[in-house]
Amino acid sequence: MTIRYRVFANELTVRTNHLDPSHGYFNPAALLLYVPECLHQPHRVTVTLPHDQWQVATPLVADPEDPHTFIAADYDTLVDSPFELGTHQIIDFEALGQPHQWVIWGKGNLNPAQLVADTQTLIATEAAIFGGLPYQDPYLFLLHLSASGYGGLEHKNSCTLNYPRLALGDRDGYQRFLRLVAHEFFHLWNVKRIRPKGLETFDYAQENYTPSLWFCEGTTSYYDRVIPFRAGLASAQDFLDLMGQDITRLYSTPGRLVQPLSESSFDAWIKLYRRDAHSNNNQISYYLKGEMVTFLLDLQIRANSQNQRSFDQVLQQMWRQFGQPEVGYTEAELETIIAGLAGCDLTDFFALALHSTEELPFAEALEPFGLSLEMTWAKVPFLGLTLHCDRGQWLVQFVQQGSPAQRVGLEPGDEVLALDGFRLGANLDDRLRDYAPGDTLTLTVFHQDELQTHPITLDLPQPQTYRLVIAANPSPSQVALRQGWLGI
Repeated sequence: MTIRYRVFANELTVRTNHLDPSHGYFNPAALLLYVPECLHQPHRVTVTLPHDQWQVATPLVADPEDPHTFIAADYDTLVDSPFELGTHQIIDFEALGQPHQWVIWGKGNLNPAQLVADTQTLIATEAAIFGGLPYQDPYLFLLHLSASGYGGLEHKNSCTLNYPRLALGDRDGYQRFLRLVAHEFFHLWNVKRIRPKGLETFDYAQENYTPSLWFCEGTTSYYDRVIPFRAGLASAQDFLDLMGQDITRLYSTPGRLVQPLSESSFDAWIKLYRRDAHSNNNQISYYLKGEMVTFLLDLQIRANSQNQRSFDQVLQQMWRQFGQPEVGYTEAELETIIAGLAGCDLTDFFALALHSTEELPFAEALEPFGLSLEMTWAKVPFLGLTLHCDRGQWLVQFVQQGSPAQRVGLEPGDEVLALDGFRLGANLDDRLRDYAPGDTLTLTVFHQDELQTHPITLDLPQPQTYRLVIAANPSPSQVALRQGWLGI
């Protein structure tokens, strides 16, 4: 895809040529030079299409006199407004009396009628938290159905989604898609309008740092689990299962014991999206741990108020105080609002959860609801290697910090040739079943092209999965709190 453009008198002309025969997509943020003196002036975008049958989808409003020219009130609006060009499918629908569109490029096993109905339900469920929708113009869901991509990007009046084209036909794949939709739509409020101080005014000339991404993204991640359940599109057990899977991911990440959550947020520019083979050992995602912190705070507020309040009230107050006027919040202001609604001093909790690497207090938070964490253990002794096969070579992908494999110096990129003199097969765990903790095996590897043999003493099996389970004999107060929360 080649896009030629030029900027003059606050106008941008985009000429599209040499494109995919049916599709072109661009976001002005990726194309435009930042011109500070033009920040608050109107901008006009004219798109010249290469084929008559092509159409343009964008959240910008078209010029009444030219349907291919679109008007942005200011530079911030311009760079936040993606363009979809081509022969995409457009599905118009209403939700809460407001116009919306699904703009779909690519073929897949999506059911359009179900998609619209479920989207309307998600929109209504999220809007109920904040007291309505924060926009008047049409909102666009731009969906790219691709071979294997996954992800989303929020905008103020639209979102862009990428999802595997054939992953929508089964329940698990479709549920995951609904969570992606719920996540990006939730950003309408949390991030696009409720913004931390560091993002109150966008500085396009440099990186913008904040320690509050745990709330921006982590809280949104928690609610993308909550919303489908509240909307009736997932069950309470689905929700508990998802939280158990996410707790498993947290405990499977050694970096949680190295990097505090606030640091993970602040270092997003240099770490989260620049991963390497050691990232899991020294980083924790603010999406994942932020989700867990929001989960625990939701439980704390509910337990202290007998379900009369929840984290919803935090979002509502943040919306009224910061989102509607679009005034940035500080970390201290956010913590004060949460503590006020919890009705208790959360100083120690925030110190532990945001600024330390101590384990999160799941057992303490779950107990009032008659829930606990149940661990299942691996059935083989612990070696600490993750392998992947590359054209017949078994290469080390990850070595866990403090594991037997790490202690003998194995590193990502090493090629594992043999275990105790026999060629390594397709499944390392199958071979480890023949050993017990404390046994010593030998691994033969190429390490930086040098043939090496390492004796390795195996450790005890490690926890493999975590599940949230209901207590066998809960007290009446535990039953009441859980039913008030989950209905079970």
